[in-house]
Amino acid sequence: MFDLSYATTYLIGIIVILITYITWYFYNTYQYWKRRGVPYITPTITPFGNTLDLYMGKITFGELFSNAYLEFKRRGEKHGGLYYMNKPVYVPVDPDIIKKIVISDAHYFPNHGMYLNPKEDILSGHLFNMEDSKWKDLRVKTPSIFTSAKMRKMFITMQKMVDPLRVWLDEYSTTGKSVDIKSLLTRFTTDTISACAFGIDTNTLKNENEDLLHHGRQFFDYQWRLLNNTLVVTIPRNVLQMFNFRIFPKQTEKYVVDMFTSIFNYRKKNNIYKNDLTDTLMKLTERREEEKDYTGKRVMEPLNMDEFSTQMFLFFCAGFETSSSTLTFALYELAKNPDCQTKLRNEINRVLVKHDNKLTYDAIMEMKYLEHVIDETLRIYPIFPIVARVCKEDYPIPGTDVTLEKDTFVMVTNMGIQRDPEYYPDPMKFDPERWTYENKLGRPFVANMPFGEGPRICVGKRFGLLNTKLGLLTMMKDYDFTLSDKTTKGCKFVPNQLILKKTGDVWLNIQKLVK
Repeated sequence: MFDLSYATTYLIGIIVILITYITWYFYNTYQYWKRRGVPYITPTITPFGNTLDLYMGKITFGELFSNAYLEFKRRGEKHGGLYYMNKPVYVPVDPDIIKKIVISDAHYFPNHGMYLNPKEDILSGHLFNMEDSKWKDLRVKTPSIFTSAKMRKMFITMQKMVDPLRVWLDEYSTTGKSVDIKSLLTRFTTDTISACAFGIDTNTLKNENEDLLHHGRQFFDYQWRLLNNTLVVTIPRNVLQMFNFRIFPKQTEKYVVDMFTSIFNYRKKNNIYKNDLTDTLMKLTERREEEKDYTGKRVMEPLNMDEFSTQMFLFFCAGFETSSSTLTFALYELAKNPDCQTKLRNEINRVLVKHDNKLTYDAIMEMKYLEHVIDETLRIYPIFPIVARVCKEDYPIPGTDVTLEKDTFVMVTNMGIQRDPEYYPDPMKFDPERWTYENKLGRPFVANMPFGEGPRICVGKRFGLLNTKLGLLTMMKDYDFTLSDKTTKGCKFVPNQLILKKTGDVWLNIQKLVK
């Protein structure tokens, strides 16, 4: 007869062994930085490490690492360590170490360490996630898209998107209704990048292409993917790939591939050439290219249609989200600081008079205070608040006795350094004057890098800034903005997000100025 007491004892024994092993495993893991002589913040509770507030919805990813940076800085440390669940994460503080990691010694840290499985999850294979030679092959081709000559040409196309934006602004200023400014600006930036990069009229400002906006937001909608992010960081990639783990929904993948395949086929069939992003990527689908680097001659495989569609999707998503968010935060601060708003408007009018009241590429590039306003906005609100890297091989950290082990995650927190009171006194004060030539002197180069730095700096930086300048200029020139009572007071961020999003919408009152 089966002995129930024996089975119970056996089961209890197994449970005790498992608990003992798990306890030992996390205790041993959480000694990692101590054993290596790196300052660290004591983990709060197993198995969360230092991420409990993140999982409780109290902070964002950016705030997690920014808070750690500021704590290590307060202690006078050059660097420090955290634990993302069971994963040790290195947080550099000293600007010289940061510069080495992202620029001088970038070959030790060539990859972001994001999940990549393009065979099963096509959209995960975009340029930001690409690694090593695959990334290098594509990255070396993309800067030619954003030369000064091409930016001038794109600016003409961008200006055509301004008229529909003015129609909306006129309507709201006439009715006296406040406007959810982020929603409006997302449509504007969607239309500009679609026209400049893909040569198509999306007309989202006219309430068309809601599907395009929906699927574009999937790229950054990490609220529902917090568990996914945890799995990506804590579980080896090959294990996730074995189970065909996905980042992007199937319906978004199908929509994207179908849409950009259609654009590709239409241009090919009708022999359309516009010398834009689409043409550049189309060329890369047609041939193998031989190139020389330090290893000698190597062959670049052509992009297949899935890869072509994925890169197009990346440029679209990165373009509309970063520019619209930056514009939203800029207007939020300008609405709170009317003196800055007036100074910006005066500069716009002064420069335009100098250029016969014609808005040209040269005119907008001459507007230094406009540039300062955007710089200050991105300082306080870096849309991508962390610069992630993975150590490819053991790396001796300069000025220390510490060696980072291969495969260690590194989180450079641009949000932390850009809010460091040593470099920016009263860091939460919106002050565009910080960016005059005189005020920038003596500030570390890496104290401002909202687009990243080094070889993996954002390839679309110039386009994003120009798009943002045009949008802000358009609104500041003829309209005055104040905060609506519907806008949530204070500026807290949506938790669990990889990018910065303000909790609650930014509602603004718009008044058209009388000339």
